[in-house]
Formats: sequence, C-alpha cells, structure tokens
Amino acid sequence: MHNEPSDVYYDYTKTMKPERPWLLPYHQSLVYLIMNCTRDGNGKLENIYMDFEQTLDSVQKIHNLTCGIPQIVYIIGWHHEGHDSKYPDWGEVNPHLKRDCDATALDSLRWLIREARKYNTTISLHLNMMDAYPDSPLWDEYVEKDIIAKDIEGNVIKGKEWGGMASYQLSYTQEWKMGLAQKRIDNIVKMIPELIEGKTIHIDAFLGARPLERDAVISPYLGFSKEEEMKTQRKIYRYWRDKGIDATSEWVNGFRGDRFVGLQAWAWHAGDEIDDLPNELYCTNPMKDARHLGGEYGTIPDKFKEEFCLIIIPWYYKNNPNGKDNIKNMVVGTDICMPALWCNDKALIAYSKEGYQNKTWELPESWKSIVKVKVSELNFDGTIISKVCDVKEGNLTLTLDKDQAVKITTL
Repeated sequence: MHNEPSDVYYDYTKTMKPERPWLLPYHQSLVYLIMNCTRDGNGKLENIYMDFEQTLDSVQKIHNLTCGIPQIVYIIGWHHEGHDSKYPDWGEVNPHLKRDCDATALDSLRWLIREARKYNTTISLHLNMMDAYPDSPLWDEYVEKDIIAKDIEGNVIKGKEWGGMASYQLSYTQEWKMGLAQKRIDNIVKMIPELIEGKTIHIDAFLGARPLERDAVISPYLGFSKEEEMKTQRKIYRYWRDKGIDATSEWVNGFRGDRFVGLQAWAWHAGDEIDDLPNELYCTNPMKDARHLGGEYGTIPDKFKEEFCLIIIPWYYKNNPNGKDNIKNMVVGTDICMPALWCNDKALIAYSKEGYQNKTWELPESWKSIVKVKVSELNFDGTIISKVCDVKEGNLTLTLDKDQAVKITTL
C-alpha cells in the first residue's frame, strides 16, 4: 500500500528551491520533444515521422553536433496508433515503431531508452492524464465509474477535437478516488522499468479545466471544485516523485490556478510565466523554432544548429556555477564564441549565422596561457578536425562560413 501523497500547496518562496531536489538538471540540459507518430480522425495510423531506430539516429546526430550536451527527450506517439491515441490507456506500445529484429514494440522502446544513454541522453514518454477517447480499452470502465466528465444529467461531455477526433476529459479526483490514476502510473512503470532509471516523465495537457469550458468545473455531475481537482494534481506530482520520477508538463498555468512551482521542474509552454523564477527551480527550453523534432517540423529543424549555438549555449553558461569567465565579448550579434562547460575536455564553441572573415575573439581568462588550439568543424556526423590555430596574447582569429559551428580545444 502506498502512503497517500499530500495535496497541500508548496510554498516555494521560503527556500526558492523545489520541494524535493530535482532528479535531473533540466536547467543544464537540452530538453525537447520528438514527434514519432500521429493517428488520424478515425483513430487509425496517420503518419510515422520517426520509428524507434530513427529516433536513436536523431539523438546521436544531436549528440555529435552539440559536443555531447546532456539531452532529455520526450517522445510523442509512442503508444497505440500514435499521438493522442486511445487515452486514458497507456498499455500498448505503438507497433508501427518497432524494430524488425525485436519480438515486440515494447522491446524496441526499452532498447531505445537504454541505447540513448550512450549519447548522454535520457529518453522518456510524453503521456496524458486528462483526455479520453471512446476507442480506448478503458472507456467503458471510466464511463461506468463516472471518471469521464459528465453534465448534471449524467451524460458524457464532448470535448475539443484533437487530430480530427473529439476528446473527453476526466476528473483527476474521481480517477484518484477509484485508485485508477495510481494504477495507470504503477502499470507504466512496471511495463517500462527503464523509466525509473530515467527519472522523468512528461504530462501533456495537464489542465485545470476542460478546454472548451475553462471557467466550469471539470465534471458538473460530480461537482468537485476546481480547487479539489488542483489538490489531486498535487497528489499526482508527488505520487510520480515517490516513484523516483520528476513529472514535467506541457503548461505552467493551463487554467490550473497554480503554477505548481517546486512540484513541476520544466514546462513545454512557459512564455513569460516563469520569468520571476530561477531556471534551476523552473525552466523551459528557450529555443524558438527548433525545440521539437519530427512531425511538421521535419526530422531535425533547419534552425537547430543556429538556435542551439545562439540560445542554448549562453543559457547553459548562465545556469552553470562554473560560468565565471570573462565572456563580455563572446556574443556579438549572431556570432558567438563561448565555453562549452558540459564537455569533458576544455572546449569552446564558435558559430556564425552569416559567416565572417578573420574575426578576432578575446578568449576567456582561463585560456590566457594557451598558445595553440585545435579547431574542428561540428556537424551531425561528428567533428571534422580542420586546422591548428595560434592564440596571440589571449586572442584567437577565426574565419567561419555561413551557419558554421566549430569546436575549439587545447592541444
């Protein structure tokens, strides 16, 4: 028997730290989503964007380009027929994504999670704890037990269409009271024990109300207030954490009434809603157009290299306690030359969006005694050692092509 998690509000202002230390350094990682597969408006397979083998290939390419920055990747459409398929059930791994050499898609998914670790990458799941669809194996049970939201007369309430199918929302509180929220979590962890080792999960659409009636209670038939539903959400965060898993989410607010600061480490949609908080307490991926792989965004977005270099590298440096060098002249417009503090070796990354000839960079204080460096081009296939350059009085002169990135290391 599990101890009942608390539903009380966590006052983060007393410490400006999470209720329990985050299990992963989200503010020191490249966190993003991969769209693997979508279903159509009839609940059948629509598009496969990346199968599990292709997902690992993308992870490896990003590992190469970024000099092995820690990655946290949430995969979408890993279950049933693809994204938003057959919720609330999580019990079937998408058979369309399996490797030919594996007996089951579950075997392939577990293989992917394990293999990704070779590339300093944690792969986990994007799942949903609010939506339901009539083709779900759990539909009849959830309707019978009044978990699916119903109007005052006891009729299920049709919700917003996602991917051409009408969704239906469930009451967090009723599912919890029936023990079925706990059962869903227990079963997915038992089915994929690698999730415990990965230490993170991503909850899509963890909203405080039905999207089409944001001011109403989730289920008028049950009458649980929005505050009661919010308390149950706190229990859910803490239940995942009791399992040794941080729960991240799509939204900061999402008409929930609580940002869940200190219970939720990372949000997909954050905007300016967490600007008052330190990144080590609550953060998002600051990239603009290239923080989502697969689907309509293409396998790896064209702007990935640009946004990684110009946005993620300074963000990482700012969040790292070792980022104490003099870097006042290391970002100039769309040119950058900055320490890559996650690298095992002493390294800088230089990048130019437009390219330049013979640009001189003043290197950080800790590089002042260095007289020669190795400059290697960075790309998705790995580094290409191009040349050895002299450092003169702490200054390095480089020439870069348009959209070129290089790694600079000591000899």
